Amino acid sequence: MPSAADWNELHADPLTADVVTAETTTATTYGDLTTAGPAVTKTLVNGQKVLVIVSARMDNSAANESDMSFAVSGSTTLAASDDNAASIIGTSDGVHTRMTVFTAGASGSHTFTAKYRVTPAGTGTFRRRRIIVKPF
Repeated sequence: MPSAADWNELHADPLTADVVTAETTTATTYGDLTTAGPAVTKTLVNGQKVLVIVSARMDNSAANESDMSFAVSGSTTLAASDDNAASIIGTSDGVHTRMTVFTAGASGSHTFTAKYRVTPAGTGTFRRRRIIVKPF
């Protein structure tokens, strides 16, 4: 039978963070924009799952790809990757979202931070950036 703490965690509010400032990158590897993040931190137990959602309004000046992913640091680490990225190809300016299930590999504090890149070139613009982490 689930404990009261288990029940509360299952029905906990999602953690969310936003950065509304429009910022750009020409980097072809995942990294931070001038204003890093957004980011949220959650204490997880080994094997616990969370739903991670990243979204942003984005475009690319050269009609190439712009990507927003996330990295995890802390008790478990995960590098930002295309597998977890919201992507846009071209200059179509719209909000794009990606949902990923992440499983903690160790108990402790986990920080989820949005990361950005373009490929193969161009200037990616990212605005109204958001990350949401919902434990379950």
